[in-house]
Amino acid sequence: MNENRLATPTVGPPPKSTMPRIRIRRFLTAVAGALAVLATSAQAQPPKATVPQPVVPAVIEAGALAALERMGAFLRTLKAFQVEAKTTSEEVLDDGQKIQYAGVVNIVARFPDRLRADVENDRYSRLFLYDGKNFTLWARRVNYYATIAAPPTIGQLADLLENQYGIEVPLSDLFRWGAPGWKSPGIYAALDVGPSQVGGTTCEQYAFRQEDLDWQVWIQRGDYPLPRKLVLTTLEDEARPQFTAVYTWNLAPSFNEAAFTFDPPSGAVRVVLAENAPAAGAGK
Repeated sequence: MNENRLATPTVGPPPKSTMPRIRIRRFLTAVAGALAVLATSAQAQPPKATVPQPVVPAVIEAGALAALERMGAFLRTLKAFQVEAKTTSEEVLDDGQKIQYAGVVNIVARFPDRLRADVENDRYSRLFLYDGKNFTLWARRVNYYATIAAPPTIGQLADLLENQYGIEVPLSDLFRWGAPGWKSPGIYAALDVGPSQVGGTTCEQYAFRQEDLDWQVWIQRGDYPLPRKLVLTTLEDEARPQFTAVYTWNLAPSFNEAAFTFDPPSGAVRVVLAENAPAAGAGK
């Protein structure tokens, strides 16, 4: 989400960032020459019989799915937590080059109805606040904020923001994994990669496949099966952009009600949160 979504009721997301296309004429000339040589060589050789390639079936390891269920069940036992995530995200430019951005997300949550999320990264600085009745989003760098009436739980808030405003709650997977009745959505391949270390914590690494998404999660071993690292790879784009997050947990955070209450700073301007444009033909 861009800062501009806060500017006016009608402002939508900005155009996709672009950079001048790189001139690659010499490279293409060299490739064309190489292809010509290969084509001549291929014509001089007798055709080879085509050998059909075996189709490798997708494998779902029951232990990998069980690990997800165990992690979700443990997250549901938490009444409150604080987690810091060091993140990276990639954007694919029009010429195919990938640009990586770094950031830090710090969340304090009390279930079912308190949330504070500070987001600092290369592109923006934001504060998300939810007190069980209202949700406020403050864009620090432009000093704009918007407040809306909110549903009674963090999970419902995440759905509302995503569906109506195109806003994703930071680290929203943590809340969906811990939601009552959560099930593994659309997973058609699951693999236990093996033991690993994340920041000195012993974990088990798992890999999963869904339509248009590959993802990996490192889950802490032992009595506290917390997610310690997440890697998402988008398959819809042939450049395969990735998002990563490395988590540091505090299961006994100290906070008060003021942590979830927004006190507008000097000069802050209240604006209306821009809603998603309705789909073509909606309401007909």
